[in-house]
Parts: sequence; C-alpha cells; structure tokens
Amino acid sequence: MPSSTSEKKGPAAPDTRVPPSKLAVGFLKWMDRWLSEELRRAPPDERGRARVVAGSAITLLLLTGSTTMAFLMAGMPWRYFVGGGTTTLCYLGMLRILRRASSTRLPALLLSAIMSSGFVMTALITDDSNLMSHAAGMLITVLTVYLLGPRRGLLILVPMSLVIVVVQPLWHQTFGSRPPAAYPDYEWVMHALAGLCIVAGWAVGWLYSSAHAATHAELARDIQARKEAEAKLGELHHTLLAVSRQAGMTEIATGVLHNVGNTLNSVNISVGVVTDRLRGSRISKLVQATGMLSEHSTDLPAFLTTDPRGTMLPAYLSALSQQLTEERAELLAEMNALGEGVEHIKSIVSMQQQHARLVGVVELITVPQLIDDALRLDAGAFEQSGIEVRCEYAEVPPIVVDRHKLLQILLNLLSNARHALVDSSVQDKRLTIRVGPGAGGRHLRIEVTDNGLGIAPENLTRVFSQGFTTKRGGHGFGLHMSALAAEELKGRLTATSAGPGQGATFTVELPFRAEEALASVSRA
Repeated sequence: MPSSTSEKKGPAAPDTRVPPSKLAVGFLKWMDRWLSEELRRAPPDERGRARVVAGSAITLLLLTGSTTMAFLMAGMPWRYFVGGGTTTLCYLGMLRILRRASSTRLPALLLSAIMSSGFVMTALITDDSNLMSHAAGMLITVLTVYLLGPRRGLLILVPMSLVIVVVQPLWHQTFGSRPPAAYPDYEWVMHALAGLCIVAGWAVGWLYSSAHAATHAELARDIQARKEAEAKLGELHHTLLAVSRQAGMTEIATGVLHNVGNTLNSVNISVGVVTDRLRGSRISKLVQATGMLSEHSTDLPAFLTTDPRGTMLPAYLSALSQQLTEERAELLAEMNALGEGVEHIKSIVSMQQQHARLVGVVELITVPQLIDDALRLDAGAFEQSGIEVRCEYAEVPPIVVDRHKLLQILLNLLSNARHALVDSSVQDKRLTIRVGPGAGGRHLRIEVTDNGLGIAPENLTRVFSQGFTTKRGGHGFGLHMSALAAEELKGRLTATSAGPGQGATFTVELPFRAEEALASVSRA
C-alpha cells in the first residue's frame, strides 16, 4: 500500500544569548541621539560603527577637555592649552558632522585623523620619547582599523608610524632638549618597537577583518544555499501537488470512463436489441395484408366470404395486431433503457464537471454526499472486484472545505483500499466508510476501513512518507500528498492496522467550526 509522512523537526536549540540590560538599552538610545536619521535606520553593522564613533568622540572629548583644564590650572605653557582646545573643538565638529552624515565613512576618517594628529603633535610638543610607546597609540590603531577597515586605515597609520619611527627621533635630536639622551641607540630601538606595535596592531585588525569577512561570506553562502534548498523544496512541493492533482484527476477520469463504458455496453445492447427487433418485425406482414385488401377493393365482400385467403384474413389481422402490440412494448422498454443509459452518462459527466470547476475554492459541502459522489465515480471497479461497500453516516453538519482537495483524499483512500482488497486472498471483501463527529465534537471524522492486506507494524511509522510503497507499480506519493492535503485543510490523516492480513483503517479528521464556516461562506 502506498504511504507517506512528513518528517518531524526536533526541538530547536535553546537561545543562550544574554539579553542586554536596561542600562545598556538606555545608553544605546542616548547614543543614537548623536546620530543622523539615516544612521539610526542603517543596517546593524553600520549603526554599530556609528555608535562606536559617537562614543569614542564623546569619551575623548571629555578626556581632552578635562586634561586641557588641568593644564590651565597647573600653569602649563600656553601651547598645551592651545593644542588641547583645538583638539576639543575638532571632536565637537566631528560630532556635528555625525548628526548630518549618511554614512560613517567621513566621521570615522575624521576621528582617526584627529586622534593620530593629536597623538603626534603631543609627542612633538612635549618632546617626550616615551610617549611613542604609550597605550594611546594602540587605541588609535584598533579604532582606526575597526572604523575605516585595513586598507583605509593605512592612510592614518602609515604616516603615524613614520612620525613615530623617524620624524620624532630626528625632531628630538635636532630641536629637543640638551643634553642628548644617555642611550641614543636604545631610544631608536624604542621608537622602532613602537612602530612595529602599530604595524602589528594593524595586522591583527586586518586578520580580524578578513576572518570576519570570510565568516560573513560563508554565512551568506549558507543562507543562500538554504534559500535555494527551500526554493527547490517549495518547487518540488508544488510539483508533487500538481502530480498528485493529476493523479487524482486521473482517478476521476478512470472512474468516469469506467462507468461510462459500462453504461455504453448497456446502451449498445439496447441498440442491438432494437435493431434486431426492427429487422424481424412483422410489420411487413401487415403490408401484405393491406395489399390483398387493396387488390380486392372492388369485390371486397365476396373476397372476405368466398376466397379462402379472405376468410382467414380477419383472424390473421387480429393475431398480427397482438404481435405488433407486444413488439411495440418490447421496443419501448428497450428505448426506455437506452434513455436511462444516456441520462446516466450525462449525470456522471455532470458530476465530474461539478467537482472539477471549483478547484482551490472553499465552499460549504455535505461530506456524506461527497463520499457518495466519490463512490459513484468508481462504483464499477468495486462491483467488478466483488467488494461490498458499506456506508455508516452519522448526523453531521456541513463543513467549509476545498471540495477538490477532500475529493482527492477520498479517491486516494478508496483506491488504496480497493487495491488492498483486490490483492488480498480474503473471500468476503468489505469496505466500510464511517462519518461522524470526532472526540470532543470539534472535528468531523471520516474512516475508511478495509479487511484487506493490512499494514505491518514497522511500516505504520512510514505509511505517509514520500516515495514509500509496498504496492507493485506504486509511485509512493498518493498517501503522502493526501496527508499534506489534510494538513492544508487544517486537519490530519492517520492510519491504524492490527498487522498483515488484518485490514487497515485510514482516518481523516477535519475541523467543524460550523458557525465560522457559515459566516465565511455568507461573506464570500
């Protein structure tokens, strides 16, 4: 018996991500106030960079401002105050640009340029070689690579490295304080190491960016592959639906042609009988008798009383009249049978057209009537196979359903049961169809039970899986598509069996919702 079932997905993995705290959410909302409307609506990566730019600028603004005020209160030379004030104004200007920018490219470039130039100018103004190895250089490197990327970051980091490794030592030796450093070679080594740290920081940032891009690309490929697989699965599903519909229509067409063929046999028999009756009709004898009367029209009394043929003619006409009357009755009976056959053919075709014209449209239907229609479409096959069909219908209200889908399910189940009975060695082949309310009264229940081949226990779990079949020449998607169709009707299709040779029962459960059904139909 063909069968199928959809695979059930396992439980989804629990989400272990920690949600952001209320403080973090509030801080991000406050940070978004410094962004333009375009940046607030930007994709997550771009919006994240914009927040980093704003946060870094605000942090450095506060740090630079407080340091400048400290320099002023400590009586430091005016150049410290001028440098700090200029840097502070630059950060303020950058924040203003960020409020109007449509991307982070220009604000990020300005932030990196301000940080690096401030760092270099501070080192030159203070004439402090140790400043070159300060942690601020690595902070600048990390932020620059993150905000600008490895390639654009070189525009900031290469000049900065040249200043650290070459310009600042030469500046110190030419214009710096006297006496010169006690260990000038060590001083150059410190500058070289600081430059290498900048390069190493850039390399680490480049590796991170490349790895992140590769992961992004791989993830995009996985997503694309999944989308393609889902698209192919959807296409396959639609293809199977189309094939199943064609198979269902084939079942209908087969039943229609079978019943029409049987009826045509009866029609042909009636036509043959009528033809034979007309060929052997005694109407020619009546023609001969009327001919003799015409020949003796002038001496008709003498002919009827003296001529031996004339004296027999009244009795002959009486007998002939009786025979013609019986012949007429027989011909009328055959013509009535012929008319009934033609009407039967018309009703079969009309019923098939009725079920075929509203595919995909839900309507209020009476399920027992639809089952009777399905049985009539294939009645001849059950009769020829010697299968007794029993119908046990309880009083159930109509339901709103796609007539074609439910008819397709019924035809597949009837065909499945018929094959199970035909291939079985059981003598009293029985098919029982029951209709009634399900448990709780919220569903309509249709049971199709046969006493045929039955289903092995190991196959009950596979009975609705796609491609599975035990029937010779079966395609393995009839029951599978029936199960899918039942799910599309918000119901389900199940199967039970006591084992091989014990028959099987297929059960369709569909939701009642009679009030909603009537309301939906009235609105339509």
